[in-house]
This record gives sequence, C-alpha cells and structure tokens, in this order.
Amino acid sequence: MRQAIKDRVLPAAIVAAALSALAPAVGVASTAKPAAGNIGARQVALLRNDGRRANLAPQRLALSGGKVKIYASFEVPKSWAGKPISLVLTAKSSVRVTVSAVRAGALRSLRWNGRPRSRGASVTSNLLAGQATSVTLPQRPSSGRLVLEISARGRAAISSILQITPRLDPRRADNPADPSNPTDPSNPADPNNPADPNNPTDPNNPTDPNNPTDPNNPTDPNNPADPNNPADPNNPTDPTSPFADLAPQLIGAPRVNAAALTEASGLAASAINPGVYWTHNDSGDRARLFAIDAASGALRATFELPGVTATDWEDLAIAPDADGNDAFYIADTGDNSAARSSVKVYRVAEPSLPAAGGAAVTINAGAVSSQRLTYPGGPRDAESLAVGSDGALTVISKREAQVGVYRLADPEFVGGSSQLSFAGQLPLTWVVGASASPDGSFVLVKTTGAVRGYAIGSDESVADALVRGGGGVDLPYSAEPQGEAVAASMTGRGHATLSEGSSQPLQQWLW
Repeated sequence: MRQAIKDRVLPAAIVAAALSALAPAVGVASTAKPAAGNIGARQVALLRNDGRRANLAPQRLALSGGKVKIYASFEVPKSWAGKPISLVLTAKSSVRVTVSAVRAGALRSLRWNGRPRSRGASVTSNLLAGQATSVTLPQRPSSGRLVLEISARGRAAISSILQITPRLDPRRADNPADPSNPTDPSNPADPNNPADPNNPTDPNNPTDPNNPTDPNNPTDPNNPADPNNPADPNNPTDPTSPFADLAPQLIGAPRVNAAALTEASGLAASAINPGVYWTHNDSGDRARLFAIDAASGALRATFELPGVTATDWEDLAIAPDADGNDAFYIADTGDNSAARSSVKVYRVAEPSLPAAGGAAVTINAGAVSSQRLTYPGGPRDAESLAVGSDGALTVISKREAQVGVYRLADPEFVGGSSQLSFAGQLPLTWVVGASASPDGSFVLVKTTGAVRGYAIGSDESVADALVRGGGGVDLPYSAEPQGEAVAASMTGRGHATLSEGSSQPLQQWLW
C-alpha cells in the first residue's frame, strides 16, 4: 500500500476560527468501554465546522473536500494513555487528508464552547481509492477526550470507517498488529478471527444468520421489508427518530406587524439572531427580506438586495455557505405557466441585527451570488427549496399529481447554469414549501393543507430521504388562509408556518 505521511502544522488562527463556528454534533460520546480495541459509534461525537451534519452509520463519516473540516471527539480508555494511536480511513476516490489533534473548550449543549486551548502536530496522508489507509497520529493522547480535526484537500468524497486503535511496537512479539501474529485482527489465517470474511461471526458477513446487518435478516435496521422495524427513521416508535413520541404544543402565534408583508411565501429561522424568523413576499415585490420577532410579531429589519431581480421568489432557507458562514438561499423558482427556461437561487450572507426593542432598521446586502437552474425535461413550477447538510439544493415541484424531487449536489454559486437531476417522486400534490433542519436530521414539506416530516438517515441526502419516505409523517398544523411558508426550528424538534395576507399569525410548534 502506497501512502505519503508527513508532519504539517496549520496556523492556529485558522483552527480557532473553524472551531468557533462549529455546529451541533450528531452523536454523543458514551461511557461504554470500547469493544476489541475499537471506538464504537455511540462513543463518537462528530461535528463539522461548516454547520452541516457529520453522519455515522454506524461508524461511517461523509466528508467532502475543499474547506470543510470534521471534528471527531473520542473517549480514550486509560489503557491507551501514552500509546501511539492510529486512525483507519478509506476513501471512495483518491484524496489528500490532514489529521490533527486539538484541544478544545467544553462541549456543552452539543456545541463547542470557546476557542481551542492548544493544537498538536498534523499528519497529512494520501488516501488511495478503495484502499484502507492507517494514519498514525503524531501525538500520544492521555486518557479522556481526544478531539481530532479531519480535513480533505480537493473535491473527492470520503466515506470512511472510523477505527481508532493503540499501535504497539511492531517488534514486540505480543503485538496484535503484527501481521504474522495469528491474533492480528487483520490476519485472515486466524481461524477465530471475527474479521475473517469467511467466518460466520464476522459482523460484515451477510451469511451470518445472526448478523443484524444481513439484508435478509428481518431485524436488520435497514431492512425496509420488516413491518415492525423500529429503526425505520420515519417510524415514530423508533426512539431515535426525530418524530418519536410526538407531543405537539403551539408555543406562539403572534400576528405579524409588517405592513409591507402581504404575501409571505418563504420562511426561515435565523441562525445568528435568536428569536427571529426571516420571510419575503411572493411575486410582485422588490428583492427584500423581512426579519420578524418570533415573540411579538414585530418587524425587526428589512434586508434589501440592491441590483437583484425578484421575478417570483417562492422559498427561503438559511444554511452555511462554502466558507461556513450562515447565508440566505432565496428560491426565485416560481413559474405558474412552466415557461421559464431557467430559474435562480440567490445566496447572500445573513446579517446580524441590533438588539430587540428599537425601531425597525433597513440593511443593504453585501455581495450576492447566484446559481441558475434548469430541469431535465423542461420547465417546472416549484415553490419549495431545502438546503441539505451536504450542501446540495433540493427543489420540489408543485402541481403534479405526484410531485417531482430534483437535486443539485454541488452548486457553485458563481453565476453559471446547472441542470438539476431527477431524484424521484412524492405521493403529494400542491407542495408549497420545504425546510431542512439545521442538524440535518429531518426535512419538512408543506402542502396547502398539511406539514409532512421526513427523517434523514445517516449518509443520506435530503432528496433521497424524501423519495424513500413517501408520504412522510403528519406533523401539527392549523389551517391557514393561504399558507405557503414553513421553517424548521433552529433549536430542536419543531417548526413554524406563516400564511399570505396581512397581520397573519406566525404559528410556532414544538413536537
């Protein structure tokens, strides 16, 4: 196996900036002891510096190249303290990765608190496509929490099995990592080796009758044929489902006091201004957004986009941009007559607002970028946009008896044009809004008379989750005169809706 490993120390300021912007983790370290020297999925907390979800399924992470970094938090057993540690990574295609040990502040409410206290040396390695590469970390950890920064150079995707193991001196006779040692877990000659692919106890052996991952095993959590499958992410009896134990509660419905807002069409919870929802008018208005106070319904700010045309704005999302900064994604995708040869999505940074209580302010946008979109097979009318944890744009058409789901995996926002790919259909019609949760665990779809929820599985895109989820899960909704806007809550399980018309209630639900 060829690999190049060298030390490289990145500027501490870069790491500080990245860590200060970290988003919620998707797994939480447990206190269970690692089995067979490997860290299990429930003992790993993963975070991304771009605000997107890092997936574990069960120990699989997805990382796209470029400026994206993932931070993995491991609980190191006392028996491993002071020993060399290796990390095993496997890439779908060749890519260059850098692994560093960092020390960060306390992990509170699944968010990093403060900046890193210090940073260790880095190791850079070339991962060859399809080949497992063992990267030996340059720093021997003490017991307790070990935080690794994993970053990729280039645009190749990494889908890796995370294993973190102590490395013993290869000259020691009792070294289980010595390939000539029959107890080496990678030695296929060991008849008791659970990792021997011919061993029926190999957890990866699909012929193991007790293998829970055997696709023919009805207890396989990924087997959709199991009618009692509690791990179906859309099954509300699954305790890990975002829709488990639904207990809907309307926590607020203030009437929106913004005279210029008469046809609310998109809605998004602010990422950097707590207690604020952003919205905009349907076609006929100029290019602007309105910041609404969630508690009072008062207008906090008007955000103007000079030089931008609002042909038919229909939906709004807030998600990190390519640099990890929170940004608006504005869907100018309305096309009642299906006559537009292309549509647009605009992206612009979300501004910070003055403290609540003062008069509404007007803020002019900075640089605005755009992505032009076309559909396979010709124009469509669409009023729904969701931006997933992988950065992909998902657009849902509106009027068909079974609406179409379309996806663009790598939007560049440099003013060019890209064709969406068709992902499948939903057994829904008159879809008027969509919103992906900030932690990437679910996506909402709004029809004219309902809100439907779809759980997003590990390593699954928004589009795939929608198509797999069919009709989704029915979520709380109170009928509105012409409700076209839905937004996932920024703080947990919940959503908000807003109707067209003057002084409409901003309905906010927890469930």
